[in-house]
Amino acid sequence: MKYGYGYKIINIRRDKPMNEYDIQLFLQEILTPMQANVLYNAYPNIVDKIINNDLADIDLNKTKGIKEITFNKIKEKVIQNFVLVDLVSEFQGLLSFSLLKKMYDKYSSVKKIKYELKNHPYKCLCGLSRIGFITADSILLQIDEASKNNVKNNKEVIIDFEFDLKSSQQRCLACIMFLLEENQNNGHTKMDLLELKKQCDKLVPECSNYFVDCLKNKEIYYNKAKMEVALKSTYNIELYISKTLKDSLNNNIKWDINYKLYQHLDDIELTNEQLNALNMICNYNIEILNGYAGSGKTATTNAIIKMLKENNKSFKLFAPTGRASKVLAEYTNQPTYTIHRGLNYTPPDKWGFNLECKLKVDIIIIDEFSMCDIFLFKRLLEAIDITKTKILIIGDSAQIPSVSAGNILHDLINSKIIPVTTLTKIFRYGKGGLMTVATDVRNSKKYISKQDENKNILFYGENKDYAFINTSSDKILKSTLLLYKKLISQNKNPKDILVLTSYNKGDLGTIKINNELQKIANPNSLNNTKCYIKIGQIKYYENDIVIQKINNYKAKLFIESINSNYYKDDITTTFIANGEIGKIIKISGDKIIIDFDGVLVEYGKEEMFGIGLGYSISIHKSQGGSCDTIILITPKAHTFMLNANLIYVGLTRTKKRCYHIGNVYTVNLAIKKKENLSRKTFLCDLLKENT
Repeated sequence: MKYGYGYKIINIRRDKPMNEYDIQLFLQEILTPMQANVLYNAYPNIVDKIINNDLADIDLNKTKGIKEITFNKIKEKVIQNFVLVDLVSEFQGLLSFSLLKKMYDKYSSVKKIKYELKNHPYKCLCGLSRIGFITADSILLQIDEASKNNVKNNKEVIIDFEFDLKSSQQRCLACIMFLLEENQNNGHTKMDLLELKKQCDKLVPECSNYFVDCLKNKEIYYNKAKMEVALKSTYNIELYISKTLKDSLNNNIKWDINYKLYQHLDDIELTNEQLNALNMICNYNIEILNGYAGSGKTATTNAIIKMLKENNKSFKLFAPTGRASKVLAEYTNQPTYTIHRGLNYTPPDKWGFNLECKLKVDIIIIDEFSMCDIFLFKRLLEAIDITKTKILIIGDSAQIPSVSAGNILHDLINSKIIPVTTLTKIFRYGKGGLMTVATDVRNSKKYISKQDENKNILFYGENKDYAFINTSSDKILKSTLLLYKKLISQNKNPKDILVLTSYNKGDLGTIKINNELQKIANPNSLNNTKCYIKIGQIKYYENDIVIQKINNYKAKLFIESINSNYYKDDITTTFIANGEIGKIIKISGDKIIIDFDGVLVEYGKEEMFGIGLGYSISIHKSQGGSCDTIILITPKAHTFMLNANLIYVGLTRTKKRCYHIGNVYTVNLAIKKKENLSRKTFLCDLLKENT
């Protein structure tokens, strides 16, 4: 046998400390002898109190040197040693230790865990992080089968569901909710009824007879006439957005400002299209400034800001992500905020500005709006008094929609009821450089001439800010690594170079490329240092560039304390958005300190599953950000994913120079295709209703 025998643990046990000596010995595994003595003297039955979740009378003022953070460590250790290990045995190993820990963190007692599993099995498991319906369904069916076998063998039942789980209405409803959530994760907010039925029958054919009854559940929106199904909460969000926007337009605030005075901005003269954006702001509560790369959105925005300042109009500048906010700050020289921070968001779900507490400002300006999903936009609208505050939405309709649900920018534009200024003139077009190439790609126009198709490298523009490196697919990775190595040897900082590709997996996906770039960019990865942390197959070292792959709504802020063994009890949390790029500055055991653009957070192993190396990221993840040097790769293997919109987004992330590595045939084929920017949403139709 090559790897030896494998074992499944179904019973692990540690005897509970019963006397003073055993309890003190156990506490000294976690605390200093002095702290252990203080805690024991105050609460000699502390282990039993934690096991039984009897903590209401615990007063940490009586325990010198032990405050909330330290006490939570004690709680966690007791739960792990004496509660969860018993549960692993009780569930015959069908529920893993890590899964039980997640359940205990949510429900805080063994009794509550058992109650929820018995009465709401699917809600109980599917509500845990990284546990989807398919995983939950497999676990629950195993528990049900094991319980039935126990009955036959006169053993104790694990859980008596008191109904046939496999053919139950609960299972059918859980499957429907899962499919609607998956549909939402793909950007849509509604689903065709027949498609939903088809997928449900495929996953849970045994309980499909409950399908119609499940559609009547209060958590589901079902429109029989249109054959549309959605999560009720999601439908209500789009309904709220449409009503709020229409109410705002019906109560337009007029500003008596001579906007024509701002046609000249330093040495720039605004076009009539750009000037119209200023006019719209003065006359409407909501306006969209839609502009492609190079169309003058920056100049228009700065002219708007100048007009607002000189007419004593207060404003705030927002963007959906930290990276987009940083770009906005760079070109306006004004304070900018992510929408979360601008609304004083505090994890897990507290918003300082909300329905009761409105932003006191004349206008909110939101950049990179195509990245905004319906959930975030609703939060923003709730914080705005539409009788006092205007909204300026800035976006690029050629860019891809938000990662999350909704297609707000396109829905607002296509509704025809929101005033829109579209900038059509591309100022740097015709000079042959990056903006010319980006514009041609957006318009699906071939930009590589016939006579240049066989050249190895083509430079475009007076400043050569775009270079096309004509390479066969089998040499793209090698060419990318050689170019990256050359740029690093020219003293370029890794944070100023970004490799963009279409996929995460595969030979030319971000995972493989990152593993290779790490060896070039971070010497720590080659120095045989033991100071690293391994998550899955990836080793992370100090000075690694990383990217946040999922929203983390309660990232723990890192606050250094005088005693390095303990952290301050007033430690707070922050929001780190999907797509934020940071740098690992310290690794100590299982603790990793990451600098996200000046915000230091402390991650453990669990949080690191939401992190990836950030030397190479997907084009989708790059939207809203920018980097001095972009290396864009478009191999033949990515033809299915590649299209004009995706390449356009990749090109326009460039601040100084873009190196595009691919082959002419693949690029010309890709730019003929346009991404289907439409999504199945309610918003556009809701905006049109009764207008």
